[in-house]
Amino acid sequence: MTELAAQRPNDGVRWPMTREACDRLVDEIAHLRRELSTLTGQGLEEGIVQLAVLHASRRLATLTQVLDCAERVDETASAAIGRRATLRDEHGDAMSYTIVFPGDGDPAQGWISADSPLGAAILGGHPGEMVEVRAPLGRWTATIVSVE
Repeated sequence: MTELAAQRPNDGVRWPMTREACDRLVDEIAHLRRELSTLTGQGLEEGIVQLAVLHASRRLATLTQVLDCAERVDETASAAIGRRATLRDEHGDAMSYTIVFPGDGDPAQGWISADSPLGAAILGGHPGEMVEVRAPLGRWTATIVSVE
């Protein structure tokens, strides 16, 4: 898992996600709270426990922020956390990714983080829409072909 990069969205900006993704988020937050409770009782002088506590604390803070700004979407045609979006770039190349929680992206596995440049560009988008991706290596455009 990569370093968590989620930041609280600007006022009015939400994290659209499916009901299933929202349920998974609530479950993971509960699991992290239990894990932190267990870890903190193990004696923080041990370096390994300190690292696990730090990692779990950061993940919990990030996911809590995401949940605070979550917006469950029932409309099946919009790109949201928990859905798979297929795109076609300006060169005609197709790509397909499942949109996942901030910090969980792994393009090699077919997962794109909602807070990545591509995830942010397509989040809330619909099939047929053209989006502009503002990536570190430059801007590019793609058309959303489908959302499942």
